[in-house]
Amino acid sequence: MYAENIQEMICRNQKEYQDNYETMKWLSQDQAQAASRLRKTLINSVFSSPDAGWKCSQTKLHTHAISPGCVLCGQGEWSCLFINGICNARCFYCPSSQDDLGQPMANTLIFDNPKDYADYVCRFNIKGVSFSGGEPFLTFDRVLKYLEVLKSRTDHPVYTWMYTNGLLVTGEKLAALRDSGLDEIRFDISANFYRLKALEKAVGIIPRVTVEIPAIPEDLPSTKKLINILYKSGVDHLNLHQIRCTPFNSSRLINRGYTFVHGPRVTVLETELAALELIQYSLDQSIALPINYCSFTYRNQFQGAGARKRYSLEIKAAYEDITSTGHIRHMKITGTREIITGICQTLLSAQVDSSLYSLSGEKDRLSFAAGLWHLIDFSCVRLKIVYSTSAIRPGVTYYHPFKQVPLNPNKTVVIERQVVQPGIWMEGEQIQAFGCLIIARDNEQIHKVFDTPAPDLYREIMPFEIITPGLAQYY
Repeated sequence: MYAENIQEMICRNQKEYQDNYETMKWLSQDQAQAASRLRKTLINSVFSSPDAGWKCSQTKLHTHAISPGCVLCGQGEWSCLFINGICNARCFYCPSSQDDLGQPMANTLIFDNPKDYADYVCRFNIKGVSFSGGEPFLTFDRVLKYLEVLKSRTDHPVYTWMYTNGLLVTGEKLAALRDSGLDEIRFDISANFYRLKALEKAVGIIPRVTVEIPAIPEDLPSTKKLINILYKSGVDHLNLHQIRCTPFNSSRLINRGYTFVHGPRVTVLETELAALELIQYSLDQSIALPINYCSFTYRNQFQGAGARKRYSLEIKAAYEDITSTGHIRHMKITGTREIITGICQTLLSAQVDSSLYSLSGEKDRLSFAAGLWHLIDFSCVRLKIVYSTSAIRPGVTYYHPFKQVPLNPNKTVVIERQVVQPGIWMEGEQIQAFGCLIIARDNEQIHKVFDTPAPDLYREIMPFEIITPGLAQYY
């Protein structure tokens, strides 16, 4: 990341945490270098085993395999339904107050009717749904109702899972969840002092049982001892989260003496190192329990990109493209009337689908899809790139272009698009270099493009074009 971007990020963090900022133990430059070396050593050790692997542009480190739900999350085909906003645990790392019963909500939309949510899942071809909270067992009948309607009303298979702290689990309720179609249950056993009775009840009832916990640094000795116990108990997966700092939980994290790392959202340094050490330990001990490290950089990039892609498909023009980050890319060349009409003639001669390009009324500007790049002569034109994002809303705000999407006769949602980069101009060699990016098939090739001339230009483009591979840098 470039120096000016780092400073902008630090300023945003200062504004978010206000008075608490000065009392937080922020990572120093020397500490960042030492932590980066330690992380590299841990990762190298992990990958000395053939059972270790990367997914999602090297932002998700895992051993053996990951849950089908996590696969769908990485593919952007998942929706999380927050079934309520209340919880009966008081975990120090919880990012919000969890004291409002509320209505079921997903992607800022309230779904007070389970049929509406099922129709939303159908309309956007969502293949994985998780039930979260709060604590779902506090509104158990609500969970069953939404689960049953979802499974019976959707027109395609939907893999479902639920998060819980386990405090209210009973065998009878687990059987009811199974009979209603729940495919997986995920226990945060750290919320209940690592007691295993609840998850042991679930094994053999719910088809897949997962433990999903934050990697708490001071609990590392006890979690190491637990890994083999979990595996022998029939647990299918262990998911480790990176602890994120929020204004709500910052005081409790400060009191624990954690070191904070600047970023798009503030994270705890020690939690990532603890997760990697735990994975290393499991491999050294030949424990076959699959472990997945769900880093913040994965969640921040892939989960956001997945939602943007889903809605961008609905609102983009045929001659626009969706980037790997889920942004809408609009490309337009400008030149003399003769040159632009000549390029149009080439497209006509090639019998290109006319929906893949658009000629301006003055015939001096041509918008086109990336698939036509090889047919266009860029020698005497300028290229303009505009990036937009998309989001789903409960109603029209009239601030941005929008499309209304009926879910059923009683429920309509709105997809808005907003310009986030109003125009990057290129010509000559810059266009040629950008063309290499358009043709590139994966992130590794794309990053090579950014090593070419005009670094300032590509610094503007990168956030909208590529997922940044690897775990987040330490600042």
